[in-house]
Amino acid sequence: MFKHIGVVGFGLMGTQIAQFFAQQGYEVVAVDSRKEALEKGMETIRNGRFGVMKLVEKGKISESDAEKVLSRIKTSLSYVDLKECDLIIEAVYEDLDLKLKVLREVSEICDAIIGSNTSSISITKLSSAVKDPSKFLGIHFFNPAQVQKLVELVEGLLTDKKLILEIKDWLSKLGKVPIVVKDSPGFATTRLGLILGKEAMLMLQEGIASPQDIDIAMMLGYGFAMGPIETGDLVGLDTRLRIYEAMFQMTKDPKWAPPKLLVQLVDAGYLGDPSVKPGSKGGVYEFYRQERATQLLKRLGIR
Repeated sequence: MFKHIGVVGFGLMGTQIAQFFAQQGYEVVAVDSRKEALEKGMETIRNGRFGVMKLVEKGKISESDAEKVLSRIKTSLSYVDLKECDLIIEAVYEDLDLKLKVLREVSEICDAIIGSNTSSISITKLSSAVKDPSKFLGIHFFNPAQVQKLVELVEGLLTDKKLILEIKDWLSKLGKVPIVVKDSPGFATTRLGLILGKEAMLMLQEGIASPQDIDIAMMLGYGFAMGPIETGDLVGLDTRLRIYEAMFQMTKDPKWAPPKLLVQLVDAGYLGDPSVKPGSKGGVYEFYRQERATQLLKRLGIR
């Protein structure tokens, strides 16, 4: 369906999305406003926790294949280099004003289908920044995008319904499992994930249970692959905080107000799992000095 994929924003999700498409054989152009972000992103794709060299170590691809994946990703500081792309995915920080600015500038230069990787902001609101809202939709990948099968496609008020179905079929052929939801703050997955994540954080805040015990309860009691605390660490506590703030701003509903403990952890430099958030002091597990529930259950031979 597409030949060249553009990715705008080369942070945590942008690098993962670029790597996924490059592994599928697509030529990718990644754009960021900071040269250091581009350099760091390429290093993450090469040597990160889910990078191509990890796949080589596990025997899933050859070193030659890894180099081919890396060669398919071109980086740039200019939106002009996106002109040949027929699909562009915006993956900048979860900030409404920033996303509107980026989308407006990209749309002025490029005549492509544009998707936003937003996890919470209204697709209809974001579509006001592009020239053709019928060619704009939400394409919400999950962390890590190279591994996670789920992709949430979000239909804005003016999104072409046929386009949604075409992209759903295309992503299915690439091995993803797309779901389609109507535009609403938080869509389907984020609303459910945030509520569970907030309740888990409030339990910590109130001293009800440890991070490990909360996560084990959800993994063994409800069949979760990963508990809500460890999921928050993986997504990034700073990212999770921005999403709560965006949801609260959009809805004015107090249920989306971020927990005090989350705000304090981020203020103190605990931004999430340091293996995926370089520079972070750690996540909730590091703060509470506990072994992650997934590691504990694996060590005990339970998972």
